[in-house]
Amino acid sequence: MGCKDLQQGGEFAGRVALVTGGSRGIGRAVALELARRGAHIAFNYFRSHGEARAVQQEVEALEVRCLRVPAHLGDPAKITELFAQVEQAYGRLDILVNNAASGVARPALELEEKHWDWTLDINTRAPWLCAREAARVMTQGGHIVNITSLGSQRVLPYYTAVGVSKAGLEALTRYLAVELAPRGISVNAVSAGVVETEALRYFPNRQEMLASARTKTPAGRLLTPEDVARVVAFLCSKDAAMVRGQVIVVDGGYSLVV
Repeated sequence: MGCKDLQQGGEFAGRVALVTGGSRGIGRAVALELARRGAHIAFNYFRSHGEARAVQQEVEALEVRCLRVPAHLGDPAKITELFAQVEQAYGRLDILVNNAASGVARPALELEEKHWDWTLDINTRAPWLCAREAARVMTQGGHIVNITSLGSQRVLPYYTAVGVSKAGLEALTRYLAVELAPRGISVNAVSAGVVETEALRYFPNRQEMLASARTKTPAGRLLTPEDVARVVAFLCSKDAAMVRGQVIVVDGGYSLVV
């Protein structure tokens, strides 16, 4: 897990950011955005070893340090190990981005209990456990940003378990924002619209979702992971100091017209 010395300068110079699920999609974009702004990066991944190595190389090319840790966040013990490695490597944590997500794309009546447990464990329980660990390490304050989706508020095909898990994540965001505010820790969420990532390949209606987003987004183009990453970075900045417990929708206006 090679590292480089931190570059001098940058908005987040000297800070440490942990991005869960940072090897691909939105997580990768967030890791690179924070690294470009000077932050040390740590991220976990599950199975995507080649992609994780590539992200580490991209981050280190920006002359900041990077730690990649294989960890399945459905296992609480792995979460404890992840934070222990971050502490050992950096001795601090300033930013936590709960991005890792999974789920089973089936209608409600076709879901099995194991599908429900898998989805809620990764998408809702893990962010809570990660936030609990982060609060312990963030002795000088910090920022927690949870990545959610439009399916938390709207009914989408094949999205029952994921939608419920994301609704729970948004509720968790509000509760943590109030509880952690006295510690100087801000907690917010970013709700991303339709983004063309590998996660969509599990949905039978993938092509229809993308076609709808392309034609109905008022901003005139499909949302990108980088669009989401820039808003995450804003929520971790001084400019967002008084934004607490909010769910910021980033979708180019798509949810206004569908």
